[in-house]
Amino acid sequence: MKYPLACGALIFSAGIFFADKIRLSPFWPGLSTAAFLLLAVLALEKKQLCLFFLSLSFFFLGGFALRNAYSLPPNHIARLIPYAAPEPCSIKGYINDEPLVKEGGSSFVLRSSELCRGPVCYKCRGDILVYSRQGKGLSYGQEVEAEGRPSRPFAFGSSPGRGFREYLYRQNIYLVMRPAAGGIRVISGGNRGYLLKKTALQAKEKIEGLLFKRMQALPAAVLDAMLLGEKRLLPHPVYDSMVETGTVHILVVSGFNVGVVAFVVSSLLKLAQLRRRLRILILAAFLLFYCLMTGATNPVLRATVMGEAFLFARLFKREAGIYNPLGLAALAILAFSPKQLFDPGFQLSFVSVFFIAYLYPKLKAFLRVEGIKVKLLRYFLEAILVSFSAWLGTALLVLYYFRLFSAVAIIANLFIVPLAGLITLCGFSLLLAGLLFPPLAASFACSSEFLILLLLKINSLLASLPFACIRLS
Repeated sequence: MKYPLACGALIFSAGIFFADKIRLSPFWPGLSTAAFLLLAVLALEKKQLCLFFLSLSFFFLGGFALRNAYSLPPNHIARLIPYAAPEPCSIKGYINDEPLVKEGGSSFVLRSSELCRGPVCYKCRGDILVYSRQGKGLSYGQEVEAEGRPSRPFAFGSSPGRGFREYLYRQNIYLVMRPAAGGIRVISGGNRGYLLKKTALQAKEKIEGLLFKRMQALPAAVLDAMLLGEKRLLPHPVYDSMVETGTVHILVVSGFNVGVVAFVVSSLLKLAQLRRRLRILILAAFLLFYCLMTGATNPVLRATVMGEAFLFARLFKREAGIYNPLGLAALAILAFSPKQLFDPGFQLSFVSVFFIAYLYPKLKAFLRVEGIKVKLLRYFLEAILVSFSAWLGTALLVLYYFRLFSAVAIIANLFIVPLAGLITLCGFSLLLAGLLFPPLAASFACSSEFLILLLLKINSLLASLPFACIRLS
């Protein structure tokens, strides 16, 4: 089999999809997985039959993973509070992710450890989304006690698969809580979480401080989204305008950003004249650190796993290709969170990369782009084909989930994507200059601001064209 990991990811995903439609207890797909795996072992001498049984085993393994993800343990807090708490209760735990700070308060994911109803306390587990009126002072890993009435999240959101409740369920969050003022108490001396993630989030905070110190608020917010995936300070009109032109993907940390980070770090390590194997290992560790710093969303997870696969293929002097790393990335995400298969972000991320990898070379060969001697024209046509491949692959998904069709997406990406590339390079140069040579940072900050304002102006102009975006009711 030429692409075993890619085929494995497709079979595993098919098992997840099947299990979502035919709801069974985890026992039956688990038993089927074991049975077909045993048959595959018994048929080792017959290659085709062994592969067939192994594929069936992997199919049912996907189904088992999904049904097991929906099977909550007896002490899960969603079982202890099935719909809504009849009276206020107290929940202890620790903040399991970076709090999202907004005007008027914040929200965070509380990983529960103890539920108290009056004098009676229960050991528990599971995550809760907590809305706090406390804007600052909370951070990842802090142990807290929240008092309020947990309840199931509302199911608002009309688009299929885009409801708020469905989104939280995919994150394994089944309850929300809105404590009253003073209802959240930080437990003194209590601090948990992973050291590497804490360090990554602290580094992110310092980088954001540098961006907003050197740049105006709007360009800094755009650059913050492009470099770190943080969109909380981005004005809604800017985000909506990019959705309409089909260029919102530049505000998501993905393969391009990971590639730029890999290039910059690799260049610095070469200048340090480190040995090849050591350079690859350091770069692999840094990509993981950057993934944690940017929130480990599906696009950056996909790009990071693919990047790690390429690096370790180089380490052992093997050819990685594109489809096997893409399959490995899908398996890595779905193995830990099979519900992500139904997340629009997951689907858009993998489908766009697949169509670029599959369709772009064929279009390029069909149009004989390599035969064009004028380099500028050849690069321009290549950019059109890449944008067209990604647009063609994701157009139906965007129409299905977001109820819109962007008629200017291909043209917009021709202008926006190269500008976004320059902005990203300027942004990383700004960060390096700010850390290593502060007097040079001002020039990179001015360049970044100019390019960002130019990008926003072009995007706004394209969005204002007649029929630029068609929204379906």
